[in-house]
Amino acid sequence: MKNLLLSLRKNELDEVVFANRNKSYGAYALRNDYSNQLTKALFVGVAFFASLSAVPLVISAFQTKPEITDFVPTGPVILDNVDMPDRPQPQPRVAVPQIKTVANTEVTPVREIKKDKPLPTKKDFEGAAIGTETKAGTETTLSVAPPISVGPPSTTYHPPVAPPAPAEDPNVIIDGAKADVAAEFKGGINAFRQKVAQGFDTSSVDQSGMVSAIITFVVEKDGSISNIKITGANSDFNQEAERTVKSIKTKWTPAQLKGKAVRSSFRMPISMRIE
Repeated sequence: MKNLLLSLRKNELDEVVFANRNKSYGAYALRNDYSNQLTKALFVGVAFFASLSAVPLVISAFQTKPEITDFVPTGPVILDNVDMPDRPQPQPRVAVPQIKTVANTEVTPVREIKKDKPLPTKKDFEGAAIGTETKAGTETTLSVAPPISVGPPSTTYHPPVAPPAPAEDPNVIIDGAKADVAAEFKGGINAFRQKVAQGFDTSSVDQSGMVSAIITFVVEKDGSISNIKITGANSDFNQEAERTVKSIKTKWTPAQLKGKAVRSSFRMPISMRIE
């Protein structure tokens, strides 16, 4: 009823305002239709927002949700080819042998001597190791009793030990050219050649002209020579050369390697003209 009166008052006010005027003017029509247009706009707005709110509900109603079922195994599950970590094996406890021990009593000088415990005798120390208490057990040669191990035995790291160097053979013969100091004859190699030429008997060789051979021998550590061999085309010449070299008694200075005298080989060519 109140709204109706307000509406009538508004219409009368419009008639007064637009009296004796052209009512076909747009302002008069707008003022008369204002309430109707406002009501229409209100309903249209409410319907629009209601439709927006209903769209998600409609979409969710048409969508099919996947059914989720819990997997319950009906029997034991067997896994193949699965690497399981190796469990550490428990270390066996090392049984400590019960050995005979004797307590090493420390005597501290005091004014008043109190004999709480008897001192160990010489017989107690026989076959016993020094420990924290005196007790009977198996006699041992240990000087100190080993500690009691409760847990697994401890591993002690031992660094690798290099193998011992092979012992040098004292009788090995080295090449004279590889020695630190080569073997040498007193006066030099020419003096040795001269001695060979002086002692050589050419009459024992049944050949004339130039004859040659190769003399090889070993200079021993004491300077003497051994293993004399003559290599040549004339056997008579070879035999006489070997006899001549053996007849020379003058000793050589032996070769040296790392500051020590060693056996060394020596090679010398020899040539003679026999007439």
